[in-house]
Amino acid sequence: MRLWLVCAFAAVALITAGVVYLFGDRPRAVLGAIGLGVLVGFLIAVAISRRVTRLSRAAGKMAAGSFDTPLVVEGRDEIGDLARALDSMRASLKENFGVLTADRNKLEAIFDGLTDAVMVVDDEGPVRFSNSAAAKLLDSAGLPPEAMLPHLRRAAEVGFAAHPALRIGDRTYTMTARSLPDERAVLAVVRDRTDEMRREFAEADFVSNAAHELRNPLAGISGAIEVLQGGAKDDPQARDHFLERLAEDAERMSRLTRALLTLARIDSLGAAETEVVDVPIAIRDVVEAVEAPLHVELSVEVEPDLTAKGDPTLLRQVMVGLLTNAFKNTPPPGAVTVRGRHDGEAEIVLEVIDTGTGIPAAELERVFERFYRRAESRKQEGFGLGLAIARRMVNVMGGEIGASSVEGSGSTFWVRLPVAQPSPTPVA
Repeated sequence: MRLWLVCAFAAVALITAGVVYLFGDRPRAVLGAIGLGVLVGFLIAVAISRRVTRLSRAAGKMAAGSFDTPLVVEGRDEIGDLARALDSMRASLKENFGVLTADRNKLEAIFDGLTDAVMVVDDEGPVRFSNSAAAKLLDSAGLPPEAMLPHLRRAAEVGFAAHPALRIGDRTYTMTARSLPDERAVLAVVRDRTDEMRREFAEADFVSNAAHELRNPLAGISGAIEVLQGGAKDDPQARDHFLERLAEDAERMSRLTRALLTLARIDSLGAAETEVVDVPIAIRDVVEAVEAPLHVELSVEVEPDLTAKGDPTLLRQVMVGLLTNAFKNTPPPGAVTVRGRHDGEAEIVLEVIDTGTGIPAAELERVFERFYRRAESRKQEGFGLGLAIARRMVNVMGGEIGASSVEGSGSTFWVRLPVAQPSPTPVA
């Protein structure tokens, strides 16, 4: 650039000298020479300004994050060298920003795929970053819930904070928070443990109830053995009595063990392979398998050509259990009805309706819990596992099970399953 300017100023000097020489040393000539020099200098300044302005605009675009437009490089002077350097920097920044953008997108995809809520919270309060799992925790203003704030402040002060069971709304979360001193922020990771804790409590309750149910027959067996060893074995009548008790308690333990194994096996299943089940045939098999008590009338009302998606073996077990329960809880004279019908175009409903003792409203939601036996049925044989097993079987088939009842007027247990198009050879 300096060589270019020297040449320009040399040209101006020669032109000025020539004008003065031709017109003599007169004021007009001097003024003309000065004007010509100013004009040439102005044109040179304009040319330089345009090139610098283009470079300035290009630099502004790069500062805004736009690296796609190449710079126009002109000349071999210093401005041209600067333009080439800026264009080289633009290409390098474009490549580096492309790599950074790809890495950022990968990280965002990873964070959004996490089930744990991840957020970076500024020391002053606003959330700088949050993944999709954290969205349900933030309020309408994008701020973390009130319950988290003390732990975030503690992490900012001492570097780390944690809580194993933080209550937020109707859910329970475990939270860890770590300070990011260089960022003047706190990284928080929050995991929803509600369902996990429910399972833990349910499993603990299940084990406790199973142990309780096994304790009674074990105590009976142990007591009978002690009595027999104490001399009762020599008394034929006493011996037969206690042997009968041993057989009853052993059978009770065997039935409980089979029920627990069935429940464990059903719990381990995922979604079952669905088949087309011919409901009238399945109900006919169920009715033949369960004998009605004396003075309890059984009616069957099933629509023809009724087909469902499900597992025929599981469906039979469910319906046998519901029908058996209905007979147990219907004192004579009474009636039990098995009904099958369409409910809209997408579902079928199977119902077992009895005229028995009914279920109190407060207990209706609990009858499907494991080991739950309502007060009326505690004097009957059973462990409170039948309906829990039935519910799990229906869930495996992709259906629903429920009950409605009026105390003293009977109960209705129902099963909903998806409708299936009948096949040429339906599975019974």
